[in-house]
Amino acid sequence: MDSIENFLLNKLDLRLSNRHFAKEQILKNDFKVDQLIDLIHVSDARQKVHLLCFCDTLSREDLLYFENHFQFFIDLSKNETNETNKRSLTNLYIGMLKFARNKLTNDQKNTLTEVCFMWLLNESLVATKSNCITCLDFLSKDYQWIADELKAMIEQIYPEMPVSFQSRARKIMEKTRRK
Repeated sequence: MDSIENFLLNKLDLRLSNRHFAKEQILKNDFKVDQLIDLIHVSDARQKVHLLCFCDTLSREDLLYFENHFQFFIDLSKNETNETNKRSLTNLYIGMLKFARNKLTNDQKNTLTEVCFMWLLNESLVATKSNCITCLDFLSKDYQWIADELKAMIEQIYPEMPVSFQSRARKIMEKTRRK
């Protein structure tokens, strides 16, 4: 195991300073995405949380690092139950949909739509739900039916949701009214 792999598996935590250090090491040493994905595959639950949170951080500054591996992160959502991982994944999806939506296939968009509606309806935490409505808002640019369903869903759950969700939901609803 090289020093970058050792750091990613054994020293990486949720601190932003450690995530930035890992990002610098990965980019400086030409650490391949395939190597990072291999680490996610062999990681334990705690390491996976740290690695996905790191991928979220890295994607915000260098989304194209993951460009040929979007499917891996989409596939991860299918059986994910950890809320921190779901939040990290939905942050990755927001980046994909905002900056690379045209690089996603219809199947990938359909999977993201299903996952986001499922996590929005199920007992996910507010950060995940907020990210899901953002993802669905981006997806609605390609599919009008998503905008219609999202609007109905937001209206249904809005009163019982925390202020942080309501704030994002209001912005999405205002955009849909302007269309």
